[in-house]
Amino acid sequence: MVVDARGGQATTDATMSEATYRSLCDLIFSHSRIYLGANRQSMLVSRLNSRRQHLGIKSWNAYYEHLSKNQNGEELGILIDLIATNHTQFFRENLHFDRLKSEIIDTILKECSGAATKFLAWSAASSSGEEPFSLAITIKEHFSQRPGPPIDWMVYASDISRKTLKVAEAAIYPSTNLNLPNPEWLRRYFKRGSGPYEGQCRVKPEILKHVKFQQINLFQKNYPLPQPLHLIFCRNVLIYFEQESQAQLVARLHSMLTPGGFLIVGHSDSLNCFRHDFTPLGGGVYRRNT
Repeated sequence: MVVDARGGQATTDATMSEATYRSLCDLIFSHSRIYLGANRQSMLVSRLNSRRQHLGIKSWNAYYEHLSKNQNGEELGILIDLIATNHTQFFRENLHFDRLKSEIIDTILKECSGAATKFLAWSAASSSGEEPFSLAITIKEHFSQRPGPPIDWMVYASDISRKTLKVAEAAIYPSTNLNLPNPEWLRRYFKRGSGPYEGQCRVKPEILKHVKFQQINLFQKNYPLPQPLHLIFCRNVLIYFEQESQAQLVARLHSMLTPGGFLIVGHSDSLNCFRHDFTPLGGGVYRRNT
């Protein structure tokens, strides 16, 4: 049994005091803006317990002290990796990709400065890569069917989790996960593995060369991205932040877009609780006012 140094009740190895939980939540928030409410303590314990035991740390209080003394080190990055939720799949919420093909891309090319020279998109919470590769395939398909001279384009992809970015950069996925809207795209954009890679597929170079991954905390001071962008996907992310952080992030995304550019958020996200300078177009699609 261990006594919590910040005034919490005595705890066993498996029990986290309320005081320690609040301290860990504050630490997570300060480095990622991920907000954990009062009802997420059991989730936090389940995600961090194996790591604490791996480190040989006997109490949650001691684990917090270990983290707080090394806030710029690798351990804090591991903490954020364990907390970040990375549920994704190819062409998730496919209506967004349908709207890209039917209206959004052509609107950007016609009305946004520089888009016809180099079309720039950003998947701001790319997780293990399924979203930016889905975005890249959609753009590639659209441009290949569009008359006129070829258009240069790039999809920048970022995530706070280094662990998921390694998966994204490898670009190898189980074939059973590739439920693509068009079955022909499997042959066109993926190479089937053989031998030890049997049952897996790798994204082909003609897509890989148009997707650039990097680690970005959405609340860091500067984004290492070109500006202005024409399209930003920031889907199913806002729900993890409290309202003030949501408003700050949306304002930053607005500043990253060219006038007339588009922001797409997830169906579980909402911009209704704070002021912003986007025009809502329904279904999680927003446009920067010109």
